[in-house]
Amino acid sequence: MKKSIIIRCLVVSVFIGISIVLANAQTPVGRYKISPDHLNTKPISPMIYGHFIELGFGRQIEGMWSEKLYNPSFEIVEPFKVSTWGWLSRTAADDLSKEKYWHSGYEECKWFAVLRNGQKIPITYARYSGFYHGLQAAVVDNRQSQTKAFLAQDSVWINKGITNIFKGYIKVNRPTNRGVRPTAAPVTGQAAAPVAPPPPPAQPAGPVTVTIGLYQGRDFTNPIVEKTVSVQETFYKEFSVELNPGNFNGRATFAVSFDGGNSVSFDGFSLMPVDNIKGWRKDVVAGLKQIGVPIIRFPGGCFDSFYDWRKAIGPKADRMPVNSEYWGDIEENNVGTAEFVELCRMLGSEPFIGVNMLTGTADQAADWVAYNNGTGNDRMTNLRRTHGYIEPLTVKYWELDNETSRRWGWEEYAKKCVEFSKAMKAVDPKIELVMIGYNFGTNLKDMLGIAGKYIDLIADRSGSEATLKSDLAIIGEYNKANGTNIRLCNTEWLAPRTNRSSQNSAAQPAVRMSLQQQQITWNYAMNTAAQLLIFQRLGNDFLWSNFNNLANTWGQNVIECPKDTAYISAVGKVFELMSRSKAAWVLRTDTLSGVNGISFQATTSVNKDKLIFYVLNFLATPAQINPDLSGFNVTGKDALVKTVLSGAPLNANTPANYKMVVSTEETIKLKNTKKPVFTLKPYSLTEITLSL
Repeated sequence: MKKSIIIRCLVVSVFIGISIVLANAQTPVGRYKISPDHLNTKPISPMIYGHFIELGFGRQIEGMWSEKLYNPSFEIVEPFKVSTWGWLSRTAADDLSKEKYWHSGYEECKWFAVLRNGQKIPITYARYSGFYHGLQAAVVDNRQSQTKAFLAQDSVWINKGITNIFKGYIKVNRPTNRGVRPTAAPVTGQAAAPVAPPPPPAQPAGPVTVTIGLYQGRDFTNPIVEKTVSVQETFYKEFSVELNPGNFNGRATFAVSFDGGNSVSFDGFSLMPVDNIKGWRKDVVAGLKQIGVPIIRFPGGCFDSFYDWRKAIGPKADRMPVNSEYWGDIEENNVGTAEFVELCRMLGSEPFIGVNMLTGTADQAADWVAYNNGTGNDRMTNLRRTHGYIEPLTVKYWELDNETSRRWGWEEYAKKCVEFSKAMKAVDPKIELVMIGYNFGTNLKDMLGIAGKYIDLIADRSGSEATLKSDLAIIGEYNKANGTNIRLCNTEWLAPRTNRSSQNSAAQPAVRMSLQQQQITWNYAMNTAAQLLIFQRLGNDFLWSNFNNLANTWGQNVIECPKDTAYISAVGKVFELMSRSKAAWVLRTDTLSGVNGISFQATTSVNKDKLIFYVLNFLATPAQINPDLSGFNVTGKDALVKTVLSGAPLNANTPANYKMVVSTEETIKLKNTKKPVFTLKPYSLTEITLSL
């Protein structure tokens, strides 16, 4: 007992001692002299806070789109390819569901067929004939049974009170004598001739009742909701029913079923909630509006180089599901050009499309421009109108493929850019084309010499301020000599993966983490903010950037899309703060006494009536900044302070707790408008706004 008391006293004494040390520890203060002079002659572009969507990778579109069924056209799905596993730093033998970034939005639930008693029965697939959508259809032959058969898929998320619309193509398979071999009579002294198997029981000639329903688990005896349709056609006919789950909320099993003695084929299914917004999930659209997305790149990424845009336009029944050539898995093509542009319009985003040069042609790219932007009486404009889009979709920015060094050297690619530019700008001379400058070493000046008069922007994926400034210098020199206005952009970037927070915190262990494991963390989000400050310093000659990526993508995103809800990631919280920034002019700042672990940047608004500071505190303790504003006339005594923070660098927003990274907002009174003092919370990004 005495020993226990002594130990407790020692623990208390140590705790008190630590508390006294912390209380007496001097709060680090960063002191800065702010000048009204600008770093650049042009203001910050508001499009530097952009993103992109990569089809065929990371369940991005699938998570954002309202379709609740996986592989609803019953296609052959290729497994993920080495490209995917390499990017994830994993192998096909690894269980990705064990990763911290995993959620239900990555599930790929396969179709299965069972009898009412739970006995499994095979699904066969009609390929090359007997299908309606894609390349094959599902066939369930239940003629040998007298009990009901179910074609089903698990883990369909259903929201309470929200009606879901089922649509699908169904036909009855009637028996025929075609292909049945007659039984041969045996010949004396010879082996008996092969005998054909007996034909299945005769199928009734009348209609087949097909039940479409939602069930709790696989309990088909207790439906959440069921509807029936009568099918008698031996050719595919579209059926549609409404399924309202009432008070049920959660995971359900979707199934179509029919009685024994029948064979039925199914194809081109869909299950969509009625609260979708032009096909997009309502909660995803709301989340993206909250984040603020000024420009979105589409359809990739590596997917660009194998994408045929013509397979994703028009009625869904006419669209061809494809396997992703580069990443593996299936791309349903539910989202094509028109759906993408509609999302951009809803969000106030600029659509930015990448054309396929590596496996496509200049004529195909020109047709794509015409489909989007045409106003005349030409073939592609009229095709768009037949699809219900009378007015042009109006896409201004186009990228000339992605990572083209996979196929060409710098000179051949530059010449290809001239070829594609001539074809595309002949359709619409107002479009602006992006030529890739990355992966071609020091040849940017030579590439501009070939293609400079045919393109409008150069893409460099570097995050290095020195490299990007070098690009701007080369581009500026070319512009001055040729009377052009070429600008720079970054079409795909990742934040630095340094663990600056860990240098000041024993709470962060030294662990080896994959890219995806790092990208969900608050430390990575703070590094993202630091990269955005670099982009701010480049001014308007750096027109935009596209963060990698928009949704899901195995954790690298700004919004996560599990089946049940959408939530903003740690990185998304950074963009939520900075995408609406009124910062326009980066100011010259002298660091009088800096603090290792604090990053500071001063800006003003476009009309210079606001002074805006961005401060990153990578420290585990509070810190302060003391800017010298003697060169400014601060007119108010209030400062608006917005902060994004989390308690530890490795914290992440997850389905279990998507409020680990939070935003706060407060107005504080200034005691001294010439030399104010602001306190920064540990592990935080802070935006401070003063009136001038």
